[in-house]
Amino acid sequence: MLTDLSPIRISPTEQEILNKIKRLSSRSGSHSPSLSTMQQAIPEINIDIDACYLSNPLATDLFWSQFNADVLADPQLFKRMLEAYPSQNGAIAERLSATLGIDADRLFISNGATEAIQAVIHNYATHIHICTPTFSPYYEFAGSKIRVTEFKLNPENNFSIDPEEYVRSVLESQADTAVLISPNNPDGYLLPDDDLIWILSRLTSLRTVIVDESFIHLADRPTPGGQMPTCTGITERFENVTIIKSMSKDFGIAGIRAGYAIMPSNRVDQLLSHGYLWNTSGLAEYFFSLFERPAFLNQYSQELSTYKGYIDKFISTTAKFGFLRVFESSANFQLMQMPEGVSAEQITTLLLLRHGVYVRNCGDKIGLDGEFIRVAIRTEDENIKILSALTDVISP
Repeated sequence: MLTDLSPIRISPTEQEILNKIKRLSSRSGSHSPSLSTMQQAIPEINIDIDACYLSNPLATDLFWSQFNADVLADPQLFKRMLEAYPSQNGAIAERLSATLGIDADRLFISNGATEAIQAVIHNYATHIHICTPTFSPYYEFAGSKIRVTEFKLNPENNFSIDPEEYVRSVLESQADTAVLISPNNPDGYLLPDDDLIWILSRLTSLRTVIVDESFIHLADRPTPGGQMPTCTGITERFENVTIIKSMSKDFGIAGIRAGYAIMPSNRVDQLLSHGYLWNTSGLAEYFFSLFERPAFLNQYSQELSTYKGYIDKFISTTAKFGFLRVFESSANFQLMQMPEGVSAEQITTLLLLRHGVYVRNCGDKIGLDGEFIRVAIRTEDENIKILSALTDVISP
């Protein structure tokens, strides 16, 4: 039961900046303006915490310390990254394959997960069936030439997927491609393994089923021998399954633009012969080289465990909020629905102006009916400030 709220008051100055943000957001498509874009366009804004874009800040610090140590040991390392071409796609796949447990010829290295999404949709789909709400590139890349149909998720059921209803929806749509994101963005729902396998076993007639596991490291999902969580084993059971993986969410390196896809080897060959041979940077290659270092992966696992503790504490705290509706999440963000009569656009502006906290206004998310914000979960100190800001701006 939500607490009754007094009207949110916004000053003329705050309203003026809100209007500037609206104009800036309208030029950013279905994505929020980046931190640097926001600060450059509206310099009067002071952003202390970026709780809009999704990443693991502890992993960012780990990467930064490793990179600095390597550059200190080899001062020419960074210059070589700038001056020399990186390795070709297949060579990077060879270095990464052992850690992932995937044959290199089935591994497509991409310039961010979005490049892999675009490559698969543009080359192997004529009709794509998506869940909504979802990550917008899955319907944006379809453009006008690829048909898009949807399976609408229900917030009353915490955006969960009923396997039988979903399979029926996909088959009735006659789509040749289906997309499952788990945990899903923007709601954080994790599809149980048994449900995923059941769904895939009934969609073998489709040309492609995309399983996007970009947030899987952040989910509480048991793994053997302390390995990193992944669904990659399903590609051996189902030939039509393609795994998509962003590295920015769990490794905190969005600026590097690194991702990969796992798919049949003939598709990898086709993509590499159509312009994707040299598509990553020297810095991205350096990042992927860290996967060959057991010490780095062990440190990452430890930082990930600590970060998951921060996530659990954040979500357990918001569960006690009586002034907005929060949704369960298996990722490093939480979707929140504003009380009746409260504008998500106003709340995001006031969080930014009064507390320097930048969160995602989800007003442009297809399939979200109502006023929603998405809040990224950060470090423990930052989370305390985020929670305090939410309380101050929204609660009575």
